[in-house]
Amino acid sequence: MHPEWDFFIYNSEVYINNSQNISGLLTGDFYKNVPNGYLSLYEYNLDRAGKFIYPFVIKQGHRIRFRNETKNLTGERKNAIDTWGSLLAGAEITSSYKMSASITRQFLTSTAIKTGVIKNTCRKYQVTNPSFSDSLVDNLTTTPLQDIFANTVNMINVPSVFYGSSIKKGTVDLNYYVTGTLVATAKDENQNGQLYCTFGTASVSGSLVGHVLYDEGIIFFPKAYASTVAPLADIPIKHGGALSLAVSSSWQFFGAGATDGITHDITHASASYSINFEGTTYKNTMTMFCHADKGEFNYSNNPTFKNIEQSSSIVGFTSGDYSYSDKETDIKNIASSSFHKGEDEFRKVTYISKVGIYDENDNLLMTVDLARPYKKEEDDDLTFKIKYDLL
Repeated sequence: MHPEWDFFIYNSEVYINNSQNISGLLTGDFYKNVPNGYLSLYEYNLDRAGKFIYPFVIKQGHRIRFRNETKNLTGERKNAIDTWGSLLAGAEITSSYKMSASITRQFLTSTAIKTGVIKNTCRKYQVTNPSFSDSLVDNLTTTPLQDIFANTVNMINVPSVFYGSSIKKGTVDLNYYVTGTLVATAKDENQNGQLYCTFGTASVSGSLVGHVLYDEGIIFFPKAYASTVAPLADIPIKHGGALSLAVSSSWQFFGAGATDGITHDITHASASYSINFEGTTYKNTMTMFCHADKGEFNYSNNPTFKNIEQSSSIVGFTSGDYSYSDKETDIKNIASSSFHKGEDEFRKVTYISKVGIYDENDNLLMTVDLARPYKKEEDDDLTFKIKYDLL
């Protein structure tokens, strides 16, 4: 499945799928008990100021280890959590349902980048993205990957709850607005993680401005690219707060205000941004084959299966002192003939429109509606392939 998501960032607030931030009667501006612009992971405790719903476990007197004693990637042994063993019987361990997620913007400095975490992740995409190469080109002293992280980086983080397993390649669409006018657009049209500016000023349009890490949900714009810092509009905006200098909009400021903790100057309200993409999620399914063999399922309880013209009514019976029998009614012959208005020899013909799934005790579990009724005669073998989505 490929669910589509749209994030709109305006005046330091995030709007998810064009939904308004709803105010509550008891919780003020936070109806879902999560900050505005955040997705509530459970959507419990709606408009509650107290007495929240929460998950809990009560100790029954036995000992439980929450994690096996294993080694991490470096070979260091991590002991199991043993808090449970120190608690008395009847003690309660609680957690919280007030969990949320939203996109986050980070402006990484050179010092932060030296950790190499993002750089090492980029190496995973070297096969498809030539910008992540570790090879020297044209007798240069640095590689393309080293050049990317030689300076600050503007990064947008997307939690996996939005995209599932990965962001679908070729669906990332970024739009930059100033005073409500679209000034630039960037897309991953090549489906290799490179973001090219498809709309903008002449000096930027068609240039590489950033990258997408699909599996990690990371979109970033290196300042090392001249196209990333090139002006997109002539209107000066203070993207970094009241104490910052007013500068022209560029891709290095894209997403400013997306839960980045910056109190923006009033001029920042002139800029807004949209992020659109499709995710990729996989759902486990169970495939069942239901067989309708020869000589089976050729009778129906539907009244139209009988020839009601043969008698004034198909309802009736005869009875005596020691006997009872229903009135006999012929089965209607609907076998097709090769001749116009002709009637062929009698054959049992049914149309299967539903399939029932039963357990070992013949209890009906579910029914499947077919796209259309399927004709079945006594000599036919039919097999229906059914897929059931597992939760």
